[in-house]
Amino acid sequence: MSNINLPIIIKKFDNHLGKIIQEDLKILKDIKRYIIKSGGKRIRPLTHYFITQLLNYKGKDWLDIGSISELIHAASLLHDDVVDNSELRRGSPTIGKLYGNKVAILAGDYLLACGIEHLNKFQNPRLMDSFTKVIRDLAVGELLQMEWEKNPSISRVEYNKIIYGKTASLFGAVSETAGILAKADEKKIQELKNFGVSLGMMFQVKDDYIDYFQEEKKTGKTRMKDFLNGLYTYPLIRLKELASKKEVKEIDFIISKPSRNQEDIHKTLELTQKYSTQKEILNELKDFAYQLKTFLNQFPKSQYRNLMLERIEQLVES
Repeated sequence: MSNINLPIIIKKFDNHLGKIIQEDLKILKDIKRYIIKSGGKRIRPLTHYFITQLLNYKGKDWLDIGSISELIHAASLLHDDVVDNSELRRGSPTIGKLYGNKVAILAGDYLLACGIEHLNKFQNPRLMDSFTKVIRDLAVGELLQMEWEKNPSISRVEYNKIIYGKTASLFGAVSETAGILAKADEKKIQELKNFGVSLGMMFQVKDDYIDYFQEEKKTGKTRMKDFLNGLYTYPLIRLKELASKKEVKEIDFIISKPSRNQEDIHKTLELTQKYSTQKEILNELKDFAYQLKTFLNQFPKSQYRNLMLERIEQLVES
């Protein structure tokens, strides 16, 4: 049984986010409260913290670096909600809905500026390089998604490029920077980054899986929201790899329609059952998990290692 007090660690990150986000205007104070109150699981900063502990890092800079990663993530969500015309985020109105899309875009930019300004205080080019690459990757990932989101020619190659930019790059950075803080050798730092990227890819595939295969009462999200929005996410891409040419044309026709209805949902879910798409994706998630757990098991036994192993195992639950 772990005695790691996650709520206290998360509270430390929340408090530190409040210190990093400097506000001069009332609207920025409102956005600061929104970012901290909206919470989330703080998966990225926690991943950074856990890995620093696996590396036996004794310093305190994990709090700064983890908080910066969360700022970058929060900024990307503000921008995503504008691009996706989203009115809700975790059941609450988005910044765009509350204050308008112009404010949401500028707020995202402001959060990025706060994070980079704070990061610059370390005067460490390695840390700066890691996170500036993430910001670039986020923009590229979003542009690629806009280019491919309703394109029937999308394959897992394009999909992987998109989720690398939008999700996996930041996971890679929080893992890489843990190694940098701990002064690990170059080989280990690269291994840590690869681990983070794989974790991020797995995380996004599972998120796409949940959209199709878990009930709303369990997730708190609208089921098949991406499908209803006409997006080609991984379950649909995987289904098209398995289905007949005739059925692929049917899928593409459904996505090409101005909107989709319950009959479209029923037809698509029938096809996923016919080709065991849910099982196929779960098996892929298990392969991800095996590789990630193999990497973690090279570290000495600890509560932090066990907690990371448990969290990876949760990602393969149906």
